[in-house]
Amino acid sequence: MKQSELRQLIREEIQNALGEGHNSNNYMFFENLKTLKHAIDEMLAMDKAKVDQILEDGHGWAVDHIATSTDDVEEVYHFLTNQDKIGHKDTTSHKAMSMTPVNEKKKKKKPFPDLNNDGEVTYADVLKGRGV
Repeated sequence: MKQSELRQLIREEIQNALGEGHNSNNYMFFENLKTLKHAIDEMLAMDKAKVDQILEDGHGWAVDHIATSTDDVEEVYHFLTNQDKIGHKDTTSHKAMSMTPVNEKKKKKKPFPDLNNDGEVTYADVLKGRGV
């Protein structure tokens, strides 16, 4: 049995085991969308004042994660909605987008300021920024 035949057989067995709805090679794309939608719906149903308090209490990283996730999801959304039709393989716009490495796109943070004006950024600046 050739390696390609074995891969096809494995793929078919996995699809059979997973059941209906998993017959796409990209079924995880759709499953991940469902997971995102569920999590977003749950978070939007939470008490906004409580969530705001949690975020204000030193968990600003969560705000950053939502911001970068939004960028990623919007990028895919705009790519898919700008296709002539679903299934059209226009990779030119995606190639242009992928020219910039992902970590370069997301790492546009300003350096931490020297809050105590000693000429270097240290943990003392972080503590001063926290009001300690």
